Amino acid sequence: MSIFEIIEEVFYLNKKKALGILEYALAKEIEGMQFYESKSKTVKIKQVKETFEELSNMEKNHADYITSLINEIDEHDYVHFRQETDIGQSFRKKAEQEIPYSGDFSALRSDIPVLRMAYLIEEDFMNFYNQAAERVEDEELKKILKHLAEWEKNHRDMIYKLYQKTAKDYWEHVEVEPLF
Repeated sequence: MSIFEIIEEVFYLNKKKALGILEYALAKEIEGMQFYESKSKTVKIKQVKETFEELSNMEKNHADYITSLINEIDEHDYVHFRQETDIGQSFRKKAEQEIPYSGDFSALRSDIPVLRMAYLIEEDFMNFYNQAAERVEDEELKKILKHLAEWEKNHRDMIYKLYQKTAKDYWEHVEVEPLF
């Protein structure tokens, strides 16, 4: 095997690995988008509903970003890191606001588990991107995966704040020490 054939083989394997990671990531982002879209229709607390609607849009943006990376690899056989912004300022503000319940604490009880699922989804996404970044050699792809992991970390942290707040309010309302 010539040096050129070896280089071509390595290049092919790296491209295949990058596409495999990004195609899996795309499927997960679409799954997340659908989860938030679906749950935004069933949760009862307005702030949680709005948060999930916004998260659905952010996950769609992630899917679009990843699709553009896949297309770049398909068309040019390489990928460049682009500092895409995760539009989430109002999302971050919502997580900090007080939650008006209008005396309906049953809404808290039903929305808390959904918030917990959302937290776990974002934690899973973050861990996937971090682990994938550790396993790739291409520095551009590594930067992209770390960037995506940071987006998911921000989502996770904001959901966790909202989750903690709703859980605390619920347990205070029923006058029981938290069971978590």
